[in-house]
Amino acid sequence: MVKKSTPQKTKRRSPITRAEGEQRLIDAAIQLVREKPFSEVGVRDIAALADVNHGFVHTWFGSKNDLLVAATQQLVEQGASRISEAAPGQLAIDPSDPDIQLAVRLAIWLNLEGTNSRNLLQEMPIITALTKRYIDIEGISPEIARTAAAQAVAIGLGVVVFAPLIDLDGPEDVNDVFTLWRHNLGLLAKYPPA
Repeated sequence: MVKKSTPQKTKRRSPITRAEGEQRLIDAAIQLVREKPFSEVGVRDIAALADVNHGFVHTWFGSKNDLLVAATQQLVEQGASRISEAAPGQLAIDPSDPDIQLAVRLAIWLNLEGTNSRNLLQEMPIITALTKRYIDIEGISPEIARTAAAQAVAIGLGVVVFAPLIDLDGPEDVNDVFTLWRHNLGLLAKYPPA
């Protein structure tokens, strides 16, 4: 007698909430963009790593780039949350932090890809956190604290992206840039512009 083999049932994914699915996709996207060039990371790769159907990338985010915007926002928010933890007189953001570097590189790449940069960092959590720090800790007037925060972010972006091109070869060189910036902050607090 010949035995009939029954087809193997494919294992069904257990249902997850949208919030859990979105977070899995964001985490998977971050992991993959750490490992390979951004342009080589595909929707199916992200979904497979997240164990989520790839169609949900489009349903929940709209596109791969929109998912990468969400990943960038998460990295930026994590960086912003650490600003208040930095001791007075210390760097509020470490430009050598791999998460900060990844967020900067992703933000620039997404901007070059044509992603609406206004949507990229919706509420500018780093500028908001730095502004609060400059008012509360550095003693800078609220009228100029936000501009000082924007300058700090611009300097940080430049250091992260262009350090090798402007002969900032290591942590000592980067520290020199930020030491001078801290000095400038002290001068802003002591001698606010008229």
